[in-house]
Amino acid sequence: MVKFNKEGIELIRTKINSEELKNIGRLTTNSFTRERKMGFQKLMKYILNKKGLSTNMEINNFYNDINEDENISNQSLLDQRLKLNPDVFISLNNDYLKLFYQEHKDEVKLYKGYLLKAIDGSDFEIPNTKETKEVYGNVGTKVKDKEDTIARATISTSYDVLNKYIIEGFILPYRTSENKSALEHIKHDQEITSNYNSIYIMDRGYISIELMLYCLKNNIKFLIRLDSTSYKKEREKIKTKDEYIELEYHNNRLKRRHYQSEEIRLYAKKIKSSKLRVVTNVLDTGEIEQLITNLSTDEFTYEDIVELYNKRWGIETLYYSLKWKLKTEKFTSSFKIIIEQDFFSSVLVYNMIQSMIKEAEEKIEKKKYKHEMTINENIAVGLFKNEMIKIMLEKDENNRLKMYDKLIEKICKYKIPIRKDRKYKVRFSPYNKNSYNKLSSI
Repeated sequence: MVKFNKEGIELIRTKINSEELKNIGRLTTNSFTRERKMGFQKLMKYILNKKGLSTNMEINNFYNDINEDENISNQSLLDQRLKLNPDVFISLNNDYLKLFYQEHKDEVKLYKGYLLKAIDGSDFEIPNTKETKEVYGNVGTKVKDKEDTIARATISTSYDVLNKYIIEGFILPYRTSENKSALEHIKHDQEITSNYNSIYIMDRGYISIELMLYCLKNNIKFLIRLDSTSYKKEREKIKTKDEYIELEYHNNRLKRRHYQSEEIRLYAKKIKSSKLRVVTNVLDTGEIEQLITNLSTDEFTYEDIVELYNKRWGIETLYYSLKWKLKTEKFTSSFKIIIEQDFFSSVLVYNMIQSMIKEAEEKIEKKKYKHEMTINENIAVGLFKNEMIKIMLEKDENNRLKMYDKLIEKICKYKIPIRKDRKYKVRFSPYNKNSYNKLSSI
C-alpha cells in the first residue's frame, strides 16, 4: 500500500499541473486561458481542500495554507468555479483507481478471486432553492397556498467493500430509479476494473428481472436480497435453506414496462427461464432474509453467501462518512455545476483518505492491543485536509515524500477499537441542516 499511496499522490499532483487535465476542466475554449488569483491549478486544490466552512473562511484558510497574501472575493471565486467542468474530478478519480487496480494488483483484496462491489443509494441534502428543486426535485407537500417542500438529490455509488474505494458515484434527481442507476454502474465501472471478476451485492430495492438478465447475459455475478413480494410462486416451492428455482419469463414478465432495453427483453423471451439460487437466512432478530444469486454451489457455500451479503454493510458506513466526516452535504452553492464539483471532489478525497488509513493500519502492532484496532477516520479526514495541500504544493520530491511519511505517522497515532456489529443508521430529515448561507466560520 505504501508504494501505491505515494504514486497515487504524485499522479494527482502531476495531473492537476497538466494541460491535459486543464483541457478536461474547461467548459469553454476561453476558460482558464489567463492566469488569475484563482487559476485552474489553485482552484482544483482549493476545492479538494474545502472543510465545510463559510466561503469567506475557506478562501482565507486556503491563502494562508499556500502562504500567499493575496485574496479574492466570493464573487470572483464563483465566477471561476462556473468555468470548471465537474467531470475533471471524475477523470482524476478514474486515473487514481486505475493506477491501483491495474498497476498494484498485489495490493488488491479479493474474495475467492472476486472484487466485492456493493451498489446502493442515499438521499442527500442540497441547498433549498427554487433552482435546485427544478433540477433535482423535492420532498414534502404544499399546505394550502404555502409551499412546504425541501430540495433533495439521490446519490448512488458502486463501492468496493474490501478495498474501500468508491468506484463510481452519481448525483441524480431525487428518487431516480435504483435499477437504472445499478445498470449504469455495472456497465461503467468495468472500465476501471476490467482485469477482475466482480460480484455485485445489492439490497432488496434492486430486485429487477432486467438487472438480473443483464448480468446473466454478460456473465456478471450478482447477489441481491429479495423483497417480500417478488417471485412468490417460485419461492413457495422452496423446502431447504439453499436451493435453485426456475424463474420463468412468462407474458407478464415480458411486458415492455419492465425493461429499459428491448435487447434484454428479447433475450428473456428467447431463453424463456433462468435457474437461480435462493439462500434463506434467519437473522438474529428472527427475521427471515432470502438472497437470490447466480453464484454456484460449486464455488460458494451457503455460509459464503451469507457472509458475502453481510459485507454489503460497508456501503452504509460509506454514506455515514460522506455525510458526517467529509461534510459532503455542506454544498457551497445552489448552482448544479458547483453541487457536482463538491460531490465528485468528495469522492476523490474519500478514496485518497482511505488509502492513507489502510497504510496506517498496516503499521499497527496488533499484538500490542487487547481489541482489534483501526484508525480513527474522523481524525484522518482532519489531518488530510490540514496537510495534503502543503504536500501538493511542495516542489521538491524528496521533501514531499518526507512530509507524506510524517502525515502517515500522525494518522497512526489515532487508533480506536473496532466496534463490531455497530450500525450507523442515517435518519431522513425533511429539513436542511447545512444551508450554505449559514455555514460555520470555525
